[in-house]
Amino acid sequence: MNEKFGQIGPGAVDPSQVRDEVQFEARGFGPAAEALQLRVLNLSSHGLSARTQLALQPRDRLRLILPVVGVMAAEVRWAKGRRFGCVFDVPIDRASYFELLAAVLEPLPPSGPQPERSSPTAASRSNR
Repeated sequence: MNEKFGQIGPGAVDPSQVRDEVQFEARGFGPAAEALQLRVLNLSSHGLSARTQLALQPRDRLRLILPVVGVMAAEVRWAKGRRFGCVFDVPIDRASYFELLAAVLEPLPPSGPQPERSSPTAASRSNR
């Protein structure tokens, strides 16, 4: 039973397990307060996975600087080579999480043909 979300019933989705695929650069500080550059690969309101130049170990403590939400304290849960996954000490609230996603996701291309816009000169000619 998760105290924050109550019991997860059959067929229900555990909010901590939902991940959004992303690709963005972030920075922060590693376990010895060294500068940390990372490429975030997926994200949830509870944590993220990323690639970095440091070899991290489970239980390492990090301070990550993310768009919109700022500094997030986190603990490494798993590490394999230069890739790792961590959990935030405090989850990102829902509204801030969606703002963060909007800031890091690229806009979708137009879905269909766009209407042609007339030039200002063409419009002024038609008014004569």
